[in-house]
Amino acid sequence: MNRIFVNQVGFLPNASKKAVLNFPCENFSVLDTDNNVVLQGRPVHFGGDDISGEDVFVADFSQLSKPGKYKIEAEKNESAIFEISQNIFDKLTHDVCKCFYYLRCGHGLDKKYAGKYFHSPCHLTKATVYGEDVEPVDVSGGWHDAGDYGRYSTAGAVAVAHLLYSVRLFENFINLKIDIPEEDCDKGILPSILSEVKVELDFLMKMQRKDGSVWHKVTTFNHAPFIMPEEDKEELFLFSVSSLATADIAAVFALAYTVYKNFDIAYADLLLEKSLKAYEWLENNPEPLLFKNAEGSNTGEYPEPEDYSNRFWAACALYEATGNNKYYEAALGLKDMLVEYDENATDKGYQGNVFTCFGWADVAGLGSLSLILKDENSDLENFVRECFGSEADRLLNNAKENGFGLCMTKEDFIWGSNMELLKYMMVLCVADTINHKAEYENVITSGLDYLLGCNSMNVSYVTGNGENAFKNPHLRPTAVDNIEPWPGLVSGGPNVGLQDELAMNIPKDTAPMKCFLDKVECYSLNEITIYWNSALAFVIASFYNGNS
Repeated sequence: MNRIFVNQVGFLPNASKKAVLNFPCENFSVLDTDNNVVLQGRPVHFGGDDISGEDVFVADFSQLSKPGKYKIEAEKNESAIFEISQNIFDKLTHDVCKCFYYLRCGHGLDKKYAGKYFHSPCHLTKATVYGEDVEPVDVSGGWHDAGDYGRYSTAGAVAVAHLLYSVRLFENFINLKIDIPEEDCDKGILPSILSEVKVELDFLMKMQRKDGSVWHKVTTFNHAPFIMPEEDKEELFLFSVSSLATADIAAVFALAYTVYKNFDIAYADLLLEKSLKAYEWLENNPEPLLFKNAEGSNTGEYPEPEDYSNRFWAACALYEATGNNKYYEAALGLKDMLVEYDENATDKGYQGNVFTCFGWADVAGLGSLSLILKDENSDLENFVRECFGSEADRLLNNAKENGFGLCMTKEDFIWGSNMELLKYMMVLCVADTINHKAEYENVITSGLDYLLGCNSMNVSYVTGNGENAFKNPHLRPTAVDNIEPWPGLVSGGPNVGLQDELAMNIPKDTAPMKCFLDKVECYSLNEITIYWNSALAFVIASFYNGNS
């Protein structure tokens, strides 16, 4: 089928703009809503593209900057409608961040803020500490992690970190107004994004034991069936402590201290106290304490092969928060371990450089951000800055190798491929703050284009944003409430692994970009998670102009 693929949300006036065609033509036209031709051009033939399976023709219309709504036409084929506007990312930013409210666990969603997506309180019973004869623990609150109702310390910490580093790096993001209940603070009312993040921080504080260590997760023993959260009445379990969770919590509480101290010093001090307690436990327990699911339990495991990157992040975040040189020295020692791991490990879950990783399993990049924010021209800071520069160069080279301008390769189309793309876009956003280059912005824009519809599936991977936005996330409440999904959810995206039963019907030789089905059952293709949303929030925060 002849198709014209385009970002279905739209473009900033001065941004690079392109559509991708999968058929030859002499000319393309850009039409306004009255079907007037406002621009014509000649597509450039890129050629065969192995990640999309298309013979690609690129239609560049970057010279069009006038605000308005448009479509592309060529050989009687039309694209989806898109918009050019200085505020084009306002709705997207709001929707992506409002999702965290809809994913709240505990006291339910208020009709005032949730509208038709409201639900009753859920998961308020105390949790049994698995394998220990101790009193059950109140760990209510926080965010449901993904398509299930589990809550996970490492994943939650990373999602919070993405949002708080966005606040630190991109000054307008703090002005985002979200329709949620806002929290009181010393200076009146917390900004919307900090009010929402506080919900998860409060939960993560409950996950910390008195000795400073942190439980890895709280879930039922097995995944709930597809029911509403308030109908999930199975026993909750706190599963064992891990050094992974403890280090991530030490890090994110230190990071949160640097943000909340400007609004509520008592709350910030509490966060720092708990961060120091977690780090003290890490010092007293230097051997990795990794995590494995209890026998027979099938809820998310979030395993990691090492805890060096977690401890590195904790040391860097505490150094930035306190200025205590012992944390810098610890980070230096961990840097050497990470360099060796990066060079020799065969079980790495990433491509590129470990010091630029922003996923839940490899968090050294988050530590690098704390060093960059410290901004003191230290040897370690200069080292990580160089890492971002070299990784950004690798990504720019990737983007030249496919017709969609994506900084991905075929190997990146794994479970959660959209997160792989978002992690790379985050690297480019950071590299751009270090050393601005138009090439960085152009490749970031191409990534947004892809996520919002300029892909060979002709699908926007963000619900409610784009003419052909996906509609069937693997997410329990939206699957059973008989309502279209709330806007702003980010799909995991194409995955050549095809690890669920329905996905296995896709032929194995399908091009990576086409290994996708918009089906609820496709958890390996179409699940959502809090840290995919937070990663997209980070990227669009770099463009957000502060309008609500």
